[in-house]
Amino acid sequence: MVLIGSLANLGFGPPVITEGQPGGLRMYPEQVRSAYRLTQPPAVGATAALVIDLDSGQTLYAKKPNQPLPPASTAKLMTALVTVQHANIADRVTVSARAAGTPGSRMGLVAGETLTVRDLLYGLLLPSGNDAAVALAEHVAGNQDAFVRLMNETGAALGLRNTTFANAHGLDDPKQVSTANDLIAMAKAAFTYPLLASIVATPSAQIAGRKLINTNELLGVYQGADGVKTGTTDAAGECLVASVTRNGHRMLVVILGSGDRYADARTLLDYATGGWRWQSVSLADDALAWTTGSDGQPYRLRPTERKDVFLPAWQWGLVQPARQLDAAVPLTSTLPVGTLTLTLAGRPLGSVPLAVWQGP
Repeated sequence: MVLIGSLANLGFGPPVITEGQPGGLRMYPEQVRSAYRLTQPPAVGATAALVIDLDSGQTLYAKKPNQPLPPASTAKLMTALVTVQHANIADRVTVSARAAGTPGSRMGLVAGETLTVRDLLYGLLLPSGNDAAVALAEHVAGNQDAFVRLMNETGAALGLRNTTFANAHGLDDPKQVSTANDLIAMAKAAFTYPLLASIVATPSAQIAGRKLINTNELLGVYQGADGVKTGTTDAAGECLVASVTRNGHRMLVVILGSGDRYADARTLLDYATGGWRWQSVSLADDALAWTTGSDGQPYRLRPTERKDVFLPAWQWGLVQPARQLDAAVPLTSTLPVGTLTLTLAGRPLGSVPLAVWQGP
């Protein structure tokens, strides 16, 4: 996939397409305004912030993405990852007095009660239960210290360069730090587990006789919001790892050290979702969708596969389709008869095979 207009060339600099470039493409006033908005990233109050388009890997906004900061309960993403990697979700866990007595946010565990690992993962990720974190740590590794070693080993395996864990719940500890970049990596890893992806997208659930409410206030409010984890402590301030999925593509945003995480998240998500767009390489119902066969009859074409392209929204008005048919393949064939390519200023963005959809 070819990406045109990344922030390296656009977001913090001038537009990359002008009327004088190949193809004689004209930019209209709204495109100019849209392009200019991408050169003026919004200000947010968070100490660090990062927005990534997950499928393209493109960074859409970055503010101190590698600065180590207290992660608060966003650290529970690693607790969840280590748990699903080392425990069966159907395992039964008897809650210790130590786990039940963990201070801070809780799912309300009582010493001696028994829940499944799956139940505790809901308690960990919805109400951000510190008691659930310790119960899981003790079940997986015997005690929290041994579990923390697993957390740090897993972080090293994920390539986390500036993250160190000191506990399973995220309460403040001088040794416990992470970065926006590293939290993106944790969220990406979490989404590879369908159970974790399902839990973090759940606004509320009835679990083990308790109604658990997700602390992520974007769910059900911001279009496409489907995760991931909040965190708040005195040292960390308000933190958030959020996911928004639209048209099958996911954006991740991390907010660390904020005074209003949801205002910061909405500002950055609006900037990103309004400034960039995925679009399929497809045929409109116009002249390119039709061709005439050697028999003089009309044949309608369609792509045989889906391919999406990611661009700054202002550039889509400059994209041009180009169709090429293979003269050696008859239009009556079930094989692809040509290709459709989207180009921008003469540069190919993506191609799909074309086949005959309708014939005489």
